[in-house]
Amino acid sequence: MNGFLKFLAAGIAALCTLHAATAATPPGAPARVLVAMDPADEGAGLLPIMVSSRELSGFLGGRAVILPSLDLRDAMRASRTQENDVIVAPAHVTASAIAHGYELVAVSGGEERYVLVAETEITNVAGLKDRSVYFPLEDSLRSYVGRSLITSGGLPLRAVRVRYAESSIAGLMSIGGQLIQATVAEEGEWQKWEAAHPGKAKVIATSRGLPAGFGVTVRADATPAVKKAVLQWVTSTPDILPGVRRFRATANASPYEYVASLGIFTPNQLDGVKRITATQATELASRGALLVDVRTEREYNNRHARGAVLVPYSEKSQKEPQFDGSLDSFAGLAKLDRNRPVVFMCNGPECWKSFKASRTAFAAGFKDVYWLRGGVPEWVKTELPTEP
Repeated sequence: MNGFLKFLAAGIAALCTLHAATAATPPGAPARVLVAMDPADEGAGLLPIMVSSRELSGFLGGRAVILPSLDLRDAMRASRTQENDVIVAPAHVTASAIAHGYELVAVSGGEERYVLVAETEITNVAGLKDRSVYFPLEDSLRSYVGRSLITSGGLPLRAVRVRYAESSIAGLMSIGGQLIQATVAEEGEWQKWEAAHPGKAKVIATSRGLPAGFGVTVRADATPAVKKAVLQWVTSTPDILPGVRRFRATANASPYEYVASLGIFTPNQLDGVKRITATQATELASRGALLVDVRTEREYNNRHARGAVLVPYSEKSQKEPQFDGSLDSFAGLAKLDRNRPVVFMCNGPECWKSFKASRTAFAAGFKDVYWLRGGVPEWVKTELPTEP
């Protein structure tokens, strides 16, 4: 990300010391504010210690819990559960939050593009077949974009050897060696690197413009006072951190639609498996079908469909239709009755666990496999009973 954004999440953590509760927060309970930052970004290690609440005392009263996070996988999970009142995060987490009951109130940056960079003898995306590609952490925005640029170029991810690591700049530094033949980078970052290393690599694909920096989203059911306070803070307080410009107000979420399409969503259909709605799932359950929640124990305990059993799907394979199931763990499947209809669910269209679980069950010989693609979010939206 751009230089001034490197420390932004840490500064915004100050913003997030909200002293108010939303409509969904019980009286007296602290507001929960998630501040997520990519650990691959320079300065990310400062996030947990750069939290200040002094400046917000004039805007809000009460307590708040600040949840600084460098775990983008967990941030993506939390963006779908509505367990936090406010989320301050990179574009892909913001896009997911918008799709799951949060309203965009402010953004910090303009627009940025990402490029897929390869060794000079590689002329297009197809030329990456059987080559090694370096991405930052799997759930970083750069990796989301990089995977999308590969698949939109007509090459399945399984056709390349993806290597993940924490550093965002190491990919460019590694091109030209024996281990790495391509990587993803911000366009500005690439231009600076290319000027210092002319002729060493070239761009083979470029993304559309994405929202730069961070978005601030607030639960849609928050009180008007909370939304106003959040917006007032980010738009009127200068120097949240030295050298960091303030946020600007916006409710225009359309720039995040492209972000949400970057390989995040599961396919609409799955061969051999019946895709159903939440209403159909509850009807099947009333006739004896087993509802199976394949999320984590933490997510299940937070809220799940009434009557659903927990059978976690541990996911390490790529988020693509032809995933390598041997990399994953789904040991609990062996304990289920193959002759009983089963309905798999997780965290909605962006969550691949139920897709993978459904395909795995069908391949294992389960006779009637149903896939609730909308998952727990659809179940809740349909106002079907939940536990606890």
